[in-house]
Amino acid sequence: MKLASILVSVLIGVTAVTTIATVAPVAAQPAAAIGRPLPDGNLPTGTISVRVVAGSPSSPVVGTDVTMLVNGESRVARTDASGRATFGGLPAGAAVQARITDENKKDILSEPFPVPDQGGVRVMLSTKPFQGTGGLPPASLGGPAMGGGGAMPEARQMSGQPRPERNDPAGTFTVRLTYNNLAMKDGKPTDSSPPVGEPVMLVGYRADDTIKVLTVKTDAEGHAAFTGLDTTGSTSYFALASLPRNGAHDRLISVPTVLDTQGGARVVLSGDKRDATSPPIDDFGKLIPKDGTAIPAGKVRITLDGVAEAGSQVTIYDAATMKPLGVAEAKQGAPDPTQVRGSANYAPRADLAPGTLEIAISGGMGTDVKPLGDIEVRLVGADDDQPIANGVGKTGPDGILKLTIAPDPAVKAILVINGKEMASSGMELQASGGKLDITAQWPSKGRPEAMFELTAGRDQVLFAQAVLSGQTFRSIPFTAVPETGVHANVYVYPRTLFSFDTHSFVEDQLLAVQGTFEITNYSWAPYAPKGQDGLLIKLPKHHKGAIVAAVDQPEVAVAQGEGFRILRPIPPGGRKFRAGYSMPIEDGEVEWTFELPNGTWQSEMKIRQTPGMTVKLPPDIKGETQMAQTGEPWFVMTNITVDRGKSLAITISGFPSEAAWRVWAPRIIGVLVLLMVLGGIAFAFNRQQAAPAVEREARRAKLLDELVELEKRGATTNKERQRREQLVDDLERLWGA
Repeated sequence: MKLASILVSVLIGVTAVTTIATVAPVAAQPAAAIGRPLPDGNLPTGTISVRVVAGSPSSPVVGTDVTMLVNGESRVARTDASGRATFGGLPAGAAVQARITDENKKDILSEPFPVPDQGGVRVMLSTKPFQGTGGLPPASLGGPAMGGGGAMPEARQMSGQPRPERNDPAGTFTVRLTYNNLAMKDGKPTDSSPPVGEPVMLVGYRADDTIKVLTVKTDAEGHAAFTGLDTTGSTSYFALASLPRNGAHDRLISVPTVLDTQGGARVVLSGDKRDATSPPIDDFGKLIPKDGTAIPAGKVRITLDGVAEAGSQVTIYDAATMKPLGVAEAKQGAPDPTQVRGSANYAPRADLAPGTLEIAISGGMGTDVKPLGDIEVRLVGADDDQPIANGVGKTGPDGILKLTIAPDPAVKAILVINGKEMASSGMELQASGGKLDITAQWPSKGRPEAMFELTAGRDQVLFAQAVLSGQTFRSIPFTAVPETGVHANVYVYPRTLFSFDTHSFVEDQLLAVQGTFEITNYSWAPYAPKGQDGLLIKLPKHHKGAIVAAVDQPEVAVAQGEGFRILRPIPPGGRKFRAGYSMPIEDGEVEWTFELPNGTWQSEMKIRQTPGMTVKLPPDIKGETQMAQTGEPWFVMTNITVDRGKSLAITISGFPSEAAWRVWAPRIIGVLVLLMVLGGIAFAFNRQQAAPAVEREARRAKLLDELVELEKRGATTNKERQRREQLVDDLERLWGA
């Protein structure tokens, strides 16, 4: 099969790669897929990736805890800048279920599912009703009337989730401010009492590290329209507003948005009802991790996440003027006991009567594992969360509690440690009793943090900045309100990380390679390398036939002889694309030297094994043979990590070598073609010879003519390549006759 054909098939999801696992698209999950496991052969075996969004894939929830129940044992991971929490090294066949908590402290669960034998699984969970990948129809944002019927979601559910609007001019961003008061009227969403004259700020974070703030007051319909914005992808835009309500303010913000040339964008920013007495809304918690610490009015607390250390200098700036408003040194913060990470392990016990559950809770700060007394445990139905009679008690000083209940139905345990609620998975107590061992631990030290005393107007945009090792790290833009303090954080991570996940297999005298390539951007601003026409992803030396999936070609192009060039800046969160190339097999060997100016992090390579194949790896890269579900052996290298500016050198030997005559035959044919062009070849020069010789010469001439024509136009299909081999075989026999 021609490499291009192979790559076309892989890029639409149907290839030999599916012998390891079926690859399912993740970025375009419909609402029906929320909470459902989607197998992904590109993930390492035993890996579950949970992405948390707020109603839309374009609204990742950053810095929130995700709990994974693994055979009843709880594991916790925190979402990154793209809203993903990753659980690795899970045992094949283990029963797992992902859980998050929404803004109302309500549990949101995925479907329970087993860990597959090969590859991993992706799951998406949403803290808000899911609106789908395309967003709501334009009418929900003030465009043409909504078609097809159906109730419109509340404005609060849509708040902060930008959507493209192709009917608006490119470079336009329209913000609709409301007190959760949108309703359909005459086929369009209408606000009967819109906030008029309220300032809305649009903050642009540019790839060149500059910042621009625009302020527009809402019109009679509550709209604030911004025009003439950047459509090159070099700017990410945040919409902010502080909406007064009930003697305080609802602080509202959108997720970052990168505009394109195909149209504008619209977003709703919604507070609560005008007359609502609910606590003030703070939507900034959707984008930064919260630890529950109350910040006094007039103070700003900046925490540093990632690789930052105490002693780092933090500065707060006015985003509009870029003037510093305060400088402070980050100090080691106090431990946050609410950051509890727990695990639970249930085991049936034949020595305990049916309906008897013994619970042992231990843990503590850091690595402490001490009995935790006075912890209340409640048993509820595993399926309906209804309280269980006699199912409440507290642990004693030894951390142990024994409860006796009716054996049926299955139950789960709910407990609160340091203010954080935890839950076990379901437990059956019908046949016998059982023991539930729970371990809960929290950090022994907090994150570095800096405190500022600051008074700012509600329409004044601020941001925090830290400079470490010559690199600038910034918080999201934020506003301050008079009645309470502000918490913001700065992510201190490498600006970009490169990773790839590829499959390769022998095709003629080529090693065909295909898979996904990803650049992660850990900044709130787009990333564009200085002085370059797009970011170049270098491919190994001597590669051939690079190709990019059709769906990714508007963003990524092939740089002939170099690699893949990402044409637009890398947006916050990053960019992933699907592509392929091939490596020549020479004398049964492939020299795979991959220059990595950006390094690589936790990448993976899979090579379908052939008899006699051996792989020589660098000392710090490990690989092993794994069997696909079809029984095919694959050589798999996982967690490939290489420092920036270094190379990955791999030698693969033992591939079948092409016969020597097949190497020389095309060269001989090339000489013959040249002779024919110069003067031709006379096949009838000895017409006086015997009839068999004449017939042999005639057939040889005919075959040679056909081969010459085939070589001129190139053999591009399997049929043509097979015909070429047959012609060479026939000519070899005729010349040897």
